[in-house]
Amino acid sequence: MRIGQDEYRAVFWDTSTQAVRWIEQRLLPHTFTIVGSRNPEDVAQAIETMQVRGAPSIGAVAALGLALAWQVDRGRFFDYWLQRFRRTRPTAVNLFHACDVMEGLAIGEPSSEVMIERAVYYGDEEVAANCRMGEHLAELLAVGERRILTHCNAGWLAAVDWGTATSGIYHLARAGESPFVWVDETRPRLQGARLTAWELMEEGIACALQADSAAAWMMAQGKVDCVVVGADRVAANGDVANKVGTYALSLAAKAHGIPMYIAAPSSTFDRMCSKGADIPIEDRHGDEVTVMDGMDQKRCHRHIRVATERVRVNNPAFDVTPYENISAIISENGLWARGAD
Repeated sequence: MRIGQDEYRAVFWDTSTQAVRWIEQRLLPHTFTIVGSRNPEDVAQAIETMQVRGAPSIGAVAALGLALAWQVDRGRFFDYWLQRFRRTRPTAVNLFHACDVMEGLAIGEPSSEVMIERAVYYGDEEVAANCRMGEHLAELLAVGERRILTHCNAGWLAAVDWGTATSGIYHLARAGESPFVWVDETRPRLQGARLTAWELMEEGIACALQADSAAAWMMAQGKVDCVVVGADRVAANGDVANKVGTYALSLAAKAHGIPMYIAAPSSTFDRMCSKGADIPIEDRHGDEVTVMDGMDQKRCHRHIRVATERVRVNNPAFDVTPYENISAIISENGLWARGAD
């Protein structure tokens, strides 16, 4: 997708340096930088520290990191590196899907070139799926102005390219329509404020940033036509794990008769997980809630404590929205139906 006049992907393999490279998402929107490494441990830490985040991007960078591990430390691939990457984040099933794909290929003892080609193709598959998903999603959105509310960052930064929830919005805009997006800031890490709003503005799409707590009120005012979000895992019964706050949005949307759409590629569907209650929910460090980071007037990055150091913190990173609260789940294959393969 576009940054200025140039096209980028969130994660990719650099053939010239034989390294994994990624956009450092923690510095956005103030600083755009691409970092890279030939050390698979750096790639694993990039997932853990949320330099790379978003379920499809996590899966894609994990595949690349494992290809790198096969190239530089093949002797520990099965006993160490597969487990190392699987430990990085517990909720996004794309991570485990990518690890399974790379493990299955590695059993046949391929060359490093074959492993790298498969990892690159894994990311290409995600991009193609996101593009097709956006075409299906755009068909659900009205022609002309469409007031869409989204939560967290389900954009191209989270999904290698195109995004999941944003893919349909981008398709509408590039077809000459005029979607308008309400962007939830998404506490505590502010992925909406820092990432989604930045993405949309780079694409020239009209949007407005709002506090998460304003969403239900905007629905009550008749200023929201639909809610579109991504997913980190879709259980077999259609329950969806996504960034915390999604469940509350589904309740508000249902109460106001507003459609709630989930956009997720097939790699996000977990057929081995029967229901949402079985999805592991990641609890993250309390500093994400008590400390804010940003840029001061001198354009220096600062970390500012906003709560007393003595307070206990509850910081679940995700919640689960029951299928009954969802109007439709859209993948690259179109509308998903519960019970379908």
